[in-house]
Amino acid sequence: MSLPECYKTSHSSALNKISGRLREGREFILAFEPSRTVAENALLAFQNRWYGNVSEKKCAELTRHFYARYHLGRDNFAGLRQYLLVTGGENFPWINHFYMLLNDIYYRWAASDFLAERYESGLLEIPRATFDRGLKTQLPESVGEGSLTRYAQNLLTALRDNGLLEGVVNKRIISPALNADTLAFMLYSLSQWEAGGQNFDHSPLFFSLLKPREFLVPVFSEGERMGYWDFTGDRERLSFNLSYPSLNDWINRGRRS
Repeated sequence: MSLPECYKTSHSSALNKISGRLREGREFILAFEPSRTVAENALLAFQNRWYGNVSEKKCAELTRHFYARYHLGRDNFAGLRQYLLVTGGENFPWINHFYMLLNDIYYRWAASDFLAERYESGLLEIPRATFDRGLKTQLPESVGEGSLTRYAQNLLTALRDNGLLEGVVNKRIISPALNADTLAFMLYSLSQWEAGGQNFDHSPLFFSLLKPREFLVPVFSEGERMGYWDFTGDRERLSFNLSYPSLNDWINRGRRS
């Protein structure tokens, strides 16, 4: 299936450098000043301890990679900040997952192909050797065994940070709760990039949520009651007309602030 351009086809070095980093990611979103350069924000991050007691070099690295992950256009970034302010970021692991899904081809494979296929088959345990073999088919042939091991570890750590796996050594697939506010923000963002609406079912985002359609129907029904869309689908096909009077209001408040 041909994917919309918002799903990047490259591998992000942020995955190797910073993995999930939920706490630091939230701080970046709330503190980053779009009117300043990334370098200027990195200095502010160091001076104001956005990421805790880390070095100036690490602040620069984190700020640079978070900018690549989250700042996918000024309007979307303003909406992302407003989402966090309005909701308190209760579902932020899903939001972090969403942006990593967009930004990294190997993370997307792991979440929407490998995990989704095993989850659907009822195979919840993740044998490391099985994961490594699958990842090897996705990597360039020039990637050696040492790099393969490192890539695999970074992916599994990020998936665990984002709530899709549990376990320190032995990993197991889980499917955390998802609320209508969070799903609406993700679909709203995709619609900005002409990839929302009817393109959701069978999309990488849909598969990576690790939920059968019947489990998503109540979430869509809740979103309809909240004014996010007109849900016209069922357990066989998730169809809806994107209309976000309530969500659009808080996104626009973020743009104006």
